[in-house]
Amino acid sequence: MRALLLLIAVLIGYGSLYPFHFAADPHWPQEAAALLTAPLWPMGRGDLVGNVLLFAPYGLVAALLCAPQRRGYSRLGLLLALGALLALALQIVQLWVPGRVAALNDVIANVAGMLLGVAIAVPAHRLMPALAHHSAGKVAGKGTANVMPRALLPAALMLLWVGYQWFPLVPTLDLQNMVNAVKPLLRAPRIDAVRALHLALAWLAFCMLWDLSTSGRVRAWTMAVAACAIVGAKLFITGGSVSPANAIGLALALACLPWRHHRFALPALTMAMVVSLFASGLTPFTPLAQAQPFHWVPFSGMLEGSMGVNLLNLLEKCFFYGALIVLISARSGQPLAAASLVALCLGLIEAAQMFLPQRTAESTDPVLALLLGLVAWLARPQAPPRCVRA
Repeated sequence: MRALLLLIAVLIGYGSLYPFHFAADPHWPQEAAALLTAPLWPMGRGDLVGNVLLFAPYGLVAALLCAPQRRGYSRLGLLLALGALLALALQIVQLWVPGRVAALNDVIANVAGMLLGVAIAVPAHRLMPALAHHSAGKVAGKGTANVMPRALLPAALMLLWVGYQWFPLVPTLDLQNMVNAVKPLLRAPRIDAVRALHLALAWLAFCMLWDLSTSGRVRAWTMAVAACAIVGAKLFITGGSVSPANAIGLALALACLPWRHHRFALPALTMAMVVSLFASGLTPFTPLAQAQPFHWVPFSGMLEGSMGVNLLNLLEKCFFYGALIVLISARSGQPLAAASLVALCLGLIEAAQMFLPQRTAESTDPVLALLLGLVAWLARPQAPPRCVRA
């Protein structure tokens, strides 16, 4: 968990300072003073959501890390203070980054994101008591394997999927928003078969992760009601819409739920998800005569353009790649090997995209899969120590 917290801090710094182009600023003392004394209000909704969600994982992991300790509150306060200092330091460094505007309200939004992560950790402890202990022995009095990572990682991936469905997480009771949300289903819907199958597999992976986090104790009808409620709630999200692909994908996934405990269900799902990666990345297959350039700097495309769209794509990719890694390693217990396999498939797709129009070949997706595999490896259940008899 400490390594995971450090990894999150490094990724926050990477995303905040990319593309690492620094320039001398002779007026930085005055700008730094203005930064500390004059917040820039108001703040755009996209910037607000992005800055809040950027530090939410830091607060969540910090809360989970400090929960089992006796002086957990004081150590959590120290980690949150370090996170606030990190947010402030990144804003100060951005004074030397051309094109960036350093603002104190970004720091305030980052702190709010950390508190949101802590708030998410509180009900997680109550719903899954094993999250509050580093070993199941503290819960059940037995020297069994670590329960917290087994439940935490699938639950975190499920939360990413819910966040993707409810993006930008701004609720509304506007009647016109509800009407607009269902218009794609009523006005000459265009059905993308590849996208519909991709979403069907994503919903099935969501249910399989739910099974893994609860040891299969949740019934199919409960999952079906929850999934329909998640999609239905999009009517009350600002700018939300229920696409035909999402509706068809959910229906297909619910139809397959009764067979989720079949012995071939897990390997069939993982193989189908791999096929879906290739189908989504290579269609329509109309190769070019000359290869396009390959972008080697990871996350370069995600840090340019619309941050809202980029964040939405990142949520979906993190869920799908992470779920595929967890499901592949569910029986083998080798998340790094599973991540390497997923990264290899994504690398082949990116290499093929050099010859496809309207595609950008880059190293982001393979690197993202390896990072998710590292997180899964850090959060893997630890085997109990063997007792040596005299």
